[in-house]
Amino acid sequence: MNEKSFSLEVDYRYFKKKILETTGIALDAYKPRQMQRRIKELSERKGFYTLKKFWSFLEKNPEEYRKFLDYITINFSEFFRDVDRFNELERKIIPDLLTRTPNLRIWSAACATGEEPYSVAIILEKSYPEVTTRILATDIDEGALEKAKIGIYDKTHVKNVPPVILDRYFIRKGESFIVKENIKRRVKFKKINLLEDNFPREFFWLILCRNMIIYLEDEIKNTLLVKLHNSLRKGGVLFLGGTEKILAPEKFGFKLIGNCFYQKI
Repeated sequence: MNEKSFSLEVDYRYFKKKILETTGIALDAYKPRQMQRRIKELSERKGFYTLKKFWSFLEKNPEEYRKFLDYITINFSEFFRDVDRFNELERKIIPDLLTRTPNLRIWSAACATGEEPYSVAIILEKSYPEVTTRILATDIDEGALEKAKIGIYDKTHVKNVPPVILDRYFIRKGESFIVKENIKRRVKFKKINLLEDNFPREFFWLILCRNMIIYLEDEIKNTLLVKLHNSLRKGGVLFLGGTEKILAPEKFGFKLIGNCFYQKI
């Protein structure tokens, strides 16, 4: 290891320690080259060529710190992201689950700013209004959760929403779209660290954990899949992102039942 690469490693270790102390986010859980590259690129875009100087800047600028957390926790989302999969959820997965239980407990893990759980709530309000449902939506980023509770989005976040759904479940105010109260009431937001906190066992019928595990180291990813499996009822379903796959799902107690959908066996 040359002197430059050594100094980069020391710099990154210092930065990881500070992030862990202030947020509880363990950057070691994420693929190291990918995460280190993302942070280094952001630091240099802000004009800082050491992570110690970048950290000092973040400490003194709360708004920049919030933006940084959004950046490293991949907090951009949109309503009905991957429309075909949400159609499958509405037309196949939820009807099948309703043959098993009249009371759906749903968890949107790593919910970012709320687009995903609100998308599920819209499906339920539109197609299954008589069904008793509870949607828990969680994230590690408290700033993202506060945005989610407010429920105001710009047009880039609702580009997949048909006009009839926008008219029925959103209030338009200028260039913004506000989620209506009947949709908000279906969702409860809470801070949870998926990699550190304990989850309820055999409680949920549907868990959405999308576009997160792709960033995790294999050992951490496998541990998380076991925890998610343990939180599902038998016959419950795990909904992953479009680029995420479980290799040998039976090893984790799942079977593939659709594109991105895994059922607990």
